Amino acid sequence: MSEVNLTDLVREKIIHKLIHAEYRPGHAFKLREMTESGEFEGISQTPIREALLQLVAQSILVGQRGFSIRVPSPTVESLAEVRGIRIQLEIMAAAAGIAHWDGKRLMELTSIHRDMMKAKKAHDADNILRKNVQFHFALYEPANMPYLTSMLRQLWAITGPSIRYLYEADEPLVLDGRHKHEDIIEALRKRDLERLEEAIHADGMLYGQKILDMVHEKLSPEALAIQPFKRIEGTRKRAHIGKLIKLRNAE
Repeated sequence: MSEVNLTDLVREKIIHKLIHAEYRPGHAFKLREMTESGEFEGISQTPIREALLQLVAQSILVGQRGFSIRVPSPTVESLAEVRGIRIQLEIMAAAAGIAHWDGKRLMELTSIHRDMMKAKKAHDADNILRKNVQFHFALYEPANMPYLTSMLRQLWAITGPSIRYLYEADEPLVLDGRHKHEDIIEALRKRDLERLEEAIHADGMLYGQKILDMVHEKLSPEALAIQPFKRIEGTRKRAHIGKLIKLRNAE
């Protein structure tokens, strides 16, 4: 397998793990540990490093010269921004595919949701996360819009690690009442675009707000005062600007 293909393979594996909250916020990627792990076994450090740098360039991961590449520690503001964008793109994808929801597709989506609810009753956090992702990406599929789906994957990769905050307690978060996924399914069944948009927005806002609340609780005043890592390109740019200032002063 070529080096380029290995880089693509590693990048997609990391994105998958980010989307499914398998990496926590602040997780540091260590090349030696990754090459020795079963998942990346047999892959050299070069394609792994290249994949990580590509994800930094996409603002999915963060890095700074002299520091390891990490999963960003979230801020309330950044998560709120990404959540808002994701909700709007989800509505766009669902609206584009609303006419293609036949009985078979609806049964499959309903089955995914039921499996997720069973996982909630069993307090199986990993399966809750897995089924929730499966539900949302099944929602995008009928639109057949690969560029839009790619953008949504990137947003999920950014927000995924923070979703784990909902399930760090002994018992996963289970909200009372009718789940918003059921409203989404019902709107698709009736092909009710207005209700579909409302249900997707409500689903994103409800659980998104719970995540934001937990992030805010976890950030101490000291942590709030720490500036997050800047992108590697930003470090180079500042160094370049510094050189220009010195040259001008010398003149």
